[in-house]
Amino acid sequence: MGRFNDDLRSSSPQKKDQQPQSSYENMESTEINAESVVAGMVAPLQALRELLLWPVMYAREAASLGLRWPKGLLLYGPPGTGKTTVVHAVARECNAHFTSLSGASVHKAYAGESEKVLREAFSKAASEAASGRPAIIFIDEIDTMCPPRDSRRQQETRLVAQLLTLMDGIGNSKAASSSTSRVVIVAATNRVNAIDPALRRPGRFDREIAVPPPNVQDRHDILLLHSRKFPLDKTVNLVAVAKMCNGYVGADLQALCREAAMTALSHNQGVRPVEMKDFEEAHKNVGASIVRGSAAEVPEVSWDDIGGLHEVKKRLQQAVEWPIKHGDALARLGIRAARGVLLHGPPGCSKTTLAKAAAHSSQATLFSLSGADLYSMYVGEGEALLRDTFRQARLAAPSIIFFDEADAVASRRGIGESGSSGSGSDTSVGEKLLSTLLTEMDGLELAQGVLVLAATNRPQAIDAALMRPGRFDSVLYVPPPDKESRLEILRVHTRRTTLANDVGLEVVADSTECFTGAELAGLCREAVMAALRESLASNTDSNVICKRHFDSARNGTRASLSPLQIAGYADFKARN
Repeated sequence: MGRFNDDLRSSSPQKKDQQPQSSYENMESTEINAESVVAGMVAPLQALRELLLWPVMYAREAASLGLRWPKGLLLYGPPGTGKTTVVHAVARECNAHFTSLSGASVHKAYAGESEKVLREAFSKAASEAASGRPAIIFIDEIDTMCPPRDSRRQQETRLVAQLLTLMDGIGNSKAASSSTSRVVIVAATNRVNAIDPALRRPGRFDREIAVPPPNVQDRHDILLLHSRKFPLDKTVNLVAVAKMCNGYVGADLQALCREAAMTALSHNQGVRPVEMKDFEEAHKNVGASIVRGSAAEVPEVSWDDIGGLHEVKKRLQQAVEWPIKHGDALARLGIRAARGVLLHGPPGCSKTTLAKAAAHSSQATLFSLSGADLYSMYVGEGEALLRDTFRQARLAAPSIIFFDEADAVASRRGIGESGSSGSGSDTSVGEKLLSTLLTEMDGLELAQGVLVLAATNRPQAIDAALMRPGRFDSVLYVPPPDKESRLEILRVHTRRTTLANDVGLEVVADSTECFTGAELAGLCREAVMAALRESLASNTDSNVICKRHFDSARNGTRASLSPLQIAGYADFKARN
C-alpha cells in the first residue's frame, strides 16, 4: 500500500478527449497539485484520490477480483476545517467534471422542481463519466438537504427519497461498473448526526472521514501554505505561531496570516517584511472560531503572580503542562496523562487563580463552567450544555474545562432537591448533571489534551464516584499561606507600589496569621487607598506607602479563618 499512496500523489486520470487507460503506467502526471491549495488534510486527500484515481489505476485488478468501487464519501467536521476546499482542489487536480449542490440551489418553490434538479445533476455527471472523464457531485451542508425523514417537512422527505434512488442507481449497469471513470458522490457537513440514517450505509456513503481541527504539525503546514508569498522576517517562527493557535481551523489560520500581513502594511504604509510581532498582534484579533462565544478569555496570569504554594504549583504544572510540552516523553514511558485535577481548600486561597495560571502557561483553551451556568429551568438544557462543552474542548485540544465551586455540580447522590431520597422520575437535576459529567469524563480516555480542573471549598460534598483515579487523578490541597508564603504574597501585591523605608513586610506577614491570599491582596489594596485618602486630604502628590497606612489597613481587616477551621480543611487532605 505504501507504493500506491506514493503513486496517488503524482498521478491523475486522462483528459476528456482521451481514452481511459486501465493501468497506472499509461497515466499522465498531474498539472495541478492539491497540496498547493490545501495543507494538513492527509486523510481526506487520500480518500478522495482513492475514489477518483484507483478505478483508473487498478481497473484490471478490480475486474479480476470482481471489485465494486465505493460510490460516496462523507466528510464531517467543524466549520472552516477545509472540507469544501479539499473537494474543489482534488477535482481540479483530477480534471474532473464538478457539480456542486446545496440546500439553497436545490430547494425550489414548486413541488417536484427540487427532485428535478437532482436528477439533472446526476444525469449530466453520468454522461461525463461515460465519455471517460471522472465526475464529482458535491453536496455541501447535506444536513440542510437530507435531514432525518421523521420530520414533518414533506419536501425534505421527497429529496431524501430521490437522492437514495439516484445513489442506488449509480454503477448498477455492467458498463458503468466496469468503467474506469465513474460518478462519485461527496458530501460535507458539520452536523453528521443530523443526516438521514439511510444515507449512512455501505452502498451509498461508503466511507466517512472526520476532518478535525488541525494539530500543531498541520497548523504549521497551513501557515507555511498561506504565508509562502510573504516576505517573512528572520524573527518569524511559524512553529511557535502554530503552537499558540490551539483550536484554530484552516480558515482561522488563513485569516491570521492575512491579518499579520495587513498589520505589517499598516506599520509602514508599504512593502516590508512580516515580523513575529505582526503575527502576535494578529493573534490577539483572530481567535479560534469553533470556540467563539463559549471559551473563556485566558488572563495573563503567570505562576510568579501567585505567592507561595510551591508544591501545589509544581504538581499542577506536571498535570497540565507536561502532557502538552512533553507528550512524546510520557507516551514513550507509557504514562497516561491525568484526566482530572481537584483543587480544594478554604475560600480565597488562589484556587481559581491557579487554574488561570495553568491555562495561560500551557497555552490551553479554557472553558469555565459553574452551577449558575448549568442549572436551568428547562429540562435537559444543563446536560446539553455540559456535553457541548466537552465536545468543543475535544475539538480545541489542548484545553482545560474548569468547574468553579464544583460541589454545586458534582454533589453527592442520594439526596433529592427537596431533601428526600431521589429515585426514578424524582431524580434531581444535580444527579442528572453528575451522571452526564461522569460519562463525559470517562469518554476522555479516547481524547488527547483535555483536562478537567475543578475547585471547591467543600470537598466532602463531592460525589465519591469522581474521587478516584481515572476521573480526578489528583486531589490537591490548597492551604492558607504560612508566614513565608504570606511574605511572598505581600511582595507580589506591592511590587508596583513605592514603599517607605519604615515598611517591613516581614512584620506585616507576622501579624496576618490565618489570612488567605485574597485577604492579603485586600490588605495591600486598602493600604494604598489609605495613602490616597491622605494625599487627597493634604493636596499633595505623594505616592509612597508608609507603615501607618498598613497599620490602618490592618486595624480594619480581620481573618475569616480560624485555626480550627484550617484544621478541618487539612483533615480532609489527611484522610484522602
